[in-house]
Amino acid sequence: MEIKIQSVQFIKPSKSTPQNLRHFKLSFLDQLSTSSYINMIFYYKTNGEVDISERCDHLVNSLSEALSLYYPLAGRLTKDGLEVDCIDQGVKFLVTQVSSSLDEFLKLDPKNDHISQLISAKDLDTTWLVMVQVNFFACGALAIGVTASHQVTDGCNLVRFINQWASMNRGGGSNINGSFEPTFDKLDLLFPPMKVSSGGHSLVSVDQEAMIVTKRFRFNGTSMSKLRAKSGSANGQQHTRVTLVASLIWKALIAVDQVKCGSLRNCLLAPAMSLRGKASSPVLESSFGNVWAPYPIRFLENETGLEFGDLVDLIEDTTRNVIMWVQKASGEEICRHAQESYALVYEELKHNKFCIFTSWCRFPMYEADFGWGKPYWVNTAGSLVEMVTLMDDKDGDGIEAWVSLNQKEMYVFESDQDILDLTS
Repeated sequence: MEIKIQSVQFIKPSKSTPQNLRHFKLSFLDQLSTSSYINMIFYYKTNGEVDISERCDHLVNSLSEALSLYYPLAGRLTKDGLEVDCIDQGVKFLVTQVSSSLDEFLKLDPKNDHISQLISAKDLDTTWLVMVQVNFFACGALAIGVTASHQVTDGCNLVRFINQWASMNRGGGSNINGSFEPTFDKLDLLFPPMKVSSGGHSLVSVDQEAMIVTKRFRFNGTSMSKLRAKSGSANGQQHTRVTLVASLIWKALIAVDQVKCGSLRNCLLAPAMSLRGKASSPVLESSFGNVWAPYPIRFLENETGLEFGDLVDLIEDTTRNVIMWVQKASGEEICRHAQESYALVYEELKHNKFCIFTSWCRFPMYEADFGWGKPYWVNTAGSLVEMVTLMDDKDGDGIEAWVSLNQKEMYVFESDQDILDLTS
């Protein structure tokens, strides 16, 4: 498979950002999100011939309109990393031609090295906060890859932005399910920024020589029913899909760590919790910025059972307690807790312990209709650090787990009997 760049443009907002909005101040939670990037890829099948030039022009115009609403994404971070200078510098927009058809691409597994070519992630120019790559396959299908700086936006906001863009592209405005105009709620006042060295702790793998590989593990609806039965919740309290899948994956990862070290040891899981609708201060669903924080869940070798049900209970109990705490905590308390959690994660990474976990489930990714129908598939191109990202599958009742691990540890993980039995 060969991908050739056909054109590169720089798209600015359709309306100039007012002078009074030029300085978008970052919150402390933005600062803690480091210099990593989020990426998402949306695949669309088409019927009949496609006028590539016309389709690209339409995408460019609607993207320009969407950027007028999400104006910080078209700006640049200041040198001190405390704000975005919103003078409409624009986003990078690439168009490529893929030599294979979409069906041929999907038959490639698809391997992560093929997927990563569909996003503008190589030789990143760090001044750009958003990069868009529109990939046209030989059959006329296309994949839209969007890469965004995590220091300015979180996954929830990025999906909202893409839905907004899609709505404008098909001429539907913004009032559709899954498409939201952002609100700018001065989160820097709720979560005050502070000077931190190099953007805080870097979550990039401490072992720079380790080769990180990313693979997809799909838990379909049948697998979810089996997990519910396995947890003992078939006729009782229903555990969430995310809890069930996270527990099974964590169980397998603890076993991987045991093989690696020769003995069982304490492990930390650090999921990302959205603060939307949970924090005591009003944080709206549409609030722009990073509105999440990690929290630690500890597996203690001498205290915690290693059965699947034990980990389900541990994750649920800890999460429930954290939610209750967040509902009463002040913004400053949440910031301190987030900073402490990041420090714990960094220490775990230094000891080669896996711990990072995020869920994009229930994000309206499959609502992103640009006028050619809803996406055939949505995925991510993986991570430079060992972590797990959970996403809804197309059917909505299953979960796709994108697992990024050291290559040697991936071999042990994918050989786990539960992973073999319950994923495809």
